[in-house]
Amino acid sequence: MSERVIPLARPAFDERELEAVRAVLDSRWVVQGPKVAEMEAAVAELHGARHCVAVSSGTAALHVSLLAAGIKAGDAVFVPSFAWPSAANMAAMCGARPVFVDCLPDTYNLDAADLRARIAGCEERRWGRPRFVLPVHEFGLAADMDAASAVARAFGLTVIEDAACALGASYGGRMVGTLAPMGTFSFHPRKAVTTGEGGAIVTNDDALAERCRALRNHGQAVVGGARDFVEIGPNYRMTEIQAAIGCVQLAKFPEILAARRRIARVYLEALAGCGGLSLPAAREEHTWQTFMVVLDDGLSRAEVVARLAARGVQAGPGSVAGHCGAVYRERFGYARADLPVSARLHEQGLALPLFGEMTDDDAAWCAAALREVLG
Repeated sequence: MSERVIPLARPAFDERELEAVRAVLDSRWVVQGPKVAEMEAAVAELHGARHCVAVSSGTAALHVSLLAAGIKAGDAVFVPSFAWPSAANMAAMCGARPVFVDCLPDTYNLDAADLRARIAGCEERRWGRPRFVLPVHEFGLAADMDAASAVARAFGLTVIEDAACALGASYGGRMVGTLAPMGTFSFHPRKAVTTGEGGAIVTNDDALAERCRALRNHGQAVVGGARDFVEIGPNYRMTEIQAAIGCVQLAKFPEILAARRRIARVYLEALAGCGGLSLPAAREEHTWQTFMVVLDDGLSRAEVVARLAARGVQAGPGSVAGHCGAVYRERFGYARADLPVSARLHEQGLALPLFGEMTDDDAAWCAAALREVLG
């Protein structure tokens, strides 16, 4: 067993976060106050958006966005299978039917051609009214929004971006989150910027922003100078403690992002030509929330993970394919073979350590260990 251990992920915290939390505790204002407003302004400015609405998690951001966009029971919501199942879960909780779409094998993002086929198949099978598509910018690489949006327009679907992994990413010179009426972000500990848990919605639509703000706070709004309940909404408020951490993290974001991109370059160079795996698509705009390779068929990921662990390298699955989950197999009749690319990424995807405080030597060590294991 190696004495050197490189974790899969680690938030970039220091004394600045501690001081920010201490200031909030000293203020005694700990929920939905000035720090939340400050963080919202910073996220909106980063993405060139008119509004940002902070919430308690990335999943909460998806839920609020769907509610604000008018989701109804009987709607069909199209989501890429190879992604954390938050969007599918929230659609189902709203009484809609999640319809999984297969992904591309190199970008791991939604396949627009498959989206078109799934929409047509949904209508033929009478699975519900096609209403929404939620492209996921998987691991920080923007999905092909031109292609996805063209399909959405052809069928009259509303697009909501799931940019949970892609804070600060861009597509065609525009920032993610602003390529559709709404975009959602997550500040989970594995993200480049974390508040522990937390999320946000960005939009340039004044009415949608107002509705999202009401929905996150029990459906409250100020009407005629007095508080009233204008929606039926959950409590998804962000705390001042979370936002204080987030403000510090956002100030560090250029440094964190540069480090992640540097580590990804080390991996790409060190693993070029390595047998037994496929490398991810590398684009200049990629923000690298995760660095995932795909092991060749026939290789046991569990065995590779165990052998890497013995060498001090923590690794694991990149993400999951929603259609392979028991609830979606049992409730909606999905089978592994229905979305073969997503199923393969689910089974053979291997995430390597990646975090802002990694050194080039750490990344080179991890790459050398993987080469040795696959040797």
